[in-house]
Amino acid sequence: ALLSQLPIAARASAQSREAQFGVRALVLADCTVNVQDLVFGVYNPESNQTGNTVINVRCTPGSAAAVSLSAGVSGNPRDRHMSGPGFLHYQLYRDIARQDPIDTTGVEFLIAGLANFGQPFLFPVYGEIPSGQSVPAGNYADVIRVTVQF
Repeated sequence: ALLSQLPIAARASAQSREAQFGVRALVLADCTVNVQDLVFGVYNPESNQTGNTVINVRCTPGSAAAVSLSAGVSGNPRDRHMSGPGFLHYQLYRDIARQDPIDTTGVEFLIAGLANFGQPFLFPVYGEIPSGQSVPAGNYADVIRVTVQF
């Protein structure tokens, strides 16, 4: 009769076992790169023609990266030209004053390994076509490859 008055939990022997499991994930260093065309517009041989674009790089926070630009169709970053019915020479620069040319295919911009919380790094690129070039009428173009190493 006394057993019938005890709570059911007390009657059953209260035992337990424990285990645990880990929770893991791997976040890889990664970067994306986007850039719009640098469009000079209509060339006038009477004056320098300028234009610009912005390289937009977004990396995993804490990642370090290096950005480099190719030489383009000329194969020589010190003597860039667009191809068309002839060659229209131009140069790329790091600064708006167009005093610091991008004249190598090495690293042009560095992203330090600082946590940027996924915010983009913006690298402006300024271009200039020198005046005084006598070239046939037509469309001229070049392709610059942007490489991000991380």
